[in-house]
Amino acid sequence: MSQTPPTPPSGPSDSGLPPLPPQQWQDPSFQGQQPHPGYPNQPGQPGQPPKKGLGTGAILGIVGGGLLLVIIVIVVIAVVVSRLLVGGGGGGTSSGGGGGSEGGTATEAVETFFSALSDGDAETALGLISQAPDDDTLLTDEVLAASNELAPITGVEIVDDTTENGYGDVTVSYLLGDTPVTAEYSVDDYDEDGWKITGGLSYLNVDRFDGLGLTVNGQEVTGSELQLFPGTYELATSLPNFTLSGTTTVTATEPFGTVDVGDIEPGLSEAALGQFRSLVQSAVDACIASTTLAAGCGLDLPATLDDGTQLTEGTITRSISADATVTIQGMVPTLSYDNPTLAQGEYIGSVSTSGQCTQNGATGTCDVLFGPSLGSPSIDMASENPTVLWD
Repeated sequence: MSQTPPTPPSGPSDSGLPPLPPQQWQDPSFQGQQPHPGYPNQPGQPGQPPKKGLGTGAILGIVGGGLLLVIIVIVVIAVVVSRLLVGGGGGGTSSGGGGGSEGGTATEAVETFFSALSDGDAETALGLISQAPDDDTLLTDEVLAASNELAPITGVEIVDDTTENGYGDVTVSYLLGDTPVTAEYSVDDYDEDGWKITGGLSYLNVDRFDGLGLTVNGQEVTGSELQLFPGTYELATSLPNFTLSGTTTVTATEPFGTVDVGDIEPGLSEAALGQFRSLVQSAVDACIASTTLAAGCGLDLPATLDDGTQLTEGTITRSISADATVTIQGMVPTLSYDNPTLAQGEYIGSVSTSGQCTQNGATGTCDVLFGPSLGSPSIDMASENPTVLWD
C-alpha cells in the first residue's frame, strides 16, 4: 500500500515562520548554508551532532609554539645586549685596526708602544706585548733612558695598517737618532681585551762575551740570549783586564730579529796584555833554567831516548833563540771563542837541549835532536791566580 509524500507548504506555515526553500526542505543534512533559527537540524537541536572543541594535540601545539616564540625573543635580546656591552655599541672589526676592543685600534696600540719607548716607560711598553719576555734584564726604565740618550726615538708615524678580524700587521716609521727606520709589527686582538704587539722585541746573543763582565747600556748581564726593546745599546765590559773593540754600539730595530754583534771583538786591556807577556816570559825563564828532566812548559824529557840513549838527571841545559824571545815580547794573544776569558798566545818555537848521557856503554855530553819545543801559552785572565798553560 503506497502513501503519497506530503507536499511542502507553499504559503505561510502555522508556526508563523517563513517557508524554507524546497531544496533545504528535501535535504535536512545540507551544511552549505547557515540554517535559519528555529528550524530543525540546528546545533543543540534533535537530529544534528553537537559541535566539538579543539583536540589535546592542537592545544599542546599552540602552547609549545608560544613558548618557542618567547625563547627566541629572549635569545635575541641577550645577543644584542652582549654585543653592546663588549663592543661599546660599535660594530665589528674592520680593516684599518677598527673594532670594539677595550684597547682601541691596532694603530693606537703601536703608537702608544713607541710613545712609551720615547718616554722611557718600560712597564707601559711591556703591557702592549702579547707574550711575556723570557728575560727582562734589559727591559727596564734605566736601560731605555740610556738608549734614548744614545739615540732618541722621534717622528713616529704609522705607514700602514692591514689588520682585520683580530689580527694583522702595522707598519711604523720613526727616527732612531738621525737614522730612519721602517718596521712591520704583527698585532692581534684575539681575546678582544685590547690590541697587543706580537713579537715586538729583538734578541741579543751574548755567548761570545761570557765571563767578561758584559754590560749593556750600563746593565751587567748574564746568560746567553737577551731581549731588547727597539733602541740603541752600547756593549762594554766591567772587568779591567778586558776590552771590546769594533762596533760596540748596536741597534735593535727588527721585531723577532737578532742584533748583529759580529763586528765586536773582545780582547785584553793594555795592562792585561803586559801582564800576559810578563807571565809567559817568567814561565819560560823558569823552565829554561831547569836542569831536571821534568822542566815544565812542555819541555820534559824521558830518561831514555828513542835510540836507547840514557840522559843523566840534573845535567840538562836548555836555551832559546833570540827570535823566540822577540816572539814572547811582542805576543798579542787572542781570546778563546769557547772560553772568552782564556787568552791564547802564538807558538814560540824550538829549544836547544843537551846533557850528560850514556850511549852504547860510553858516557859523555849529548845534544838532544828533535827535542820538545815551546808551544802556545794560554792564561785565564779572569782568574785570581793566573797560570800559564801550554799547548
